[in-house]
Amino acid sequence: MFAVAVACGGTVALLSEARAQSAARPKPRPVSTAEIKRLDARMETLRESFFRDTSALIKGYEEAGQPERAKVLLEALGRLDPKNDLIRQKLSDLQNAILDGQEFEIELDPAKPWQPLGSVAKDQVLRIRVSGEYTCKVDFTASPDGIPSGNPAEDVVGHVPLGAVMAVIASGVAEKDNKPPKPFAIGKEFERPAGAEGMIFLKVNLPPKSECTGKLTVLVSGVTRPQ
Repeated sequence: MFAVAVACGGTVALLSEARAQSAARPKPRPVSTAEIKRLDARMETLRESFFRDTSALIKGYEEAGQPERAKVLLEALGRLDPKNDLIRQKLSDLQNAILDGQEFEIELDPAKPWQPLGSVAKDQVLRIRVSGEYTCKVDFTASPDGIPSGNPAEDVVGHVPLGAVMAVIASGVAEKDNKPPKPFAIGKEFERPAGAEGMIFLKVNLPPKSECTGKLTVLVSGVTRPQ
């Protein structure tokens, strides 16, 4: 009985303390509609100032030949105003300007094996544009199962159209389960973020020892060439 009384007494004391703290806490001051409008106006002024100053910085970086830095700032504006069509269009224009500035040209012989282009960073936008034509006499031995496609380094790659330009990114790190990197189709034009980091190679998807005449011209952006 004594223990229960002590426990009840402690509970009463805690409740009393809580009431005292509640009474001591200042009540929130009601905010008028006019005050909210004033704060909203200040926020809009700050927003306009930020956009104006950032836009000036973006223009300055562009004029200084630094489109990459201009793009970083523009992406920050885009996160603040994701529905702004002008920002999205400007980002697209800047991305094209960056890729145009990085672009280099190579000749791709359809009959040759994998040709190295350089290194790529994961998620870096990669643009490859291919033009030209070639003729080819294919000489291979096939079974009832069709053209062999077991080794991408030697055989035809089954998931890429026959005769199409394709690429592969070799990271230099052992792949999980010892699987080789998977080639992907390039075709006439490819533009998207790189799915891995490493060296990128190009090749036409043809059987080994194919006899081809003609060359393909390849414009490459987003790739760092070997020094």
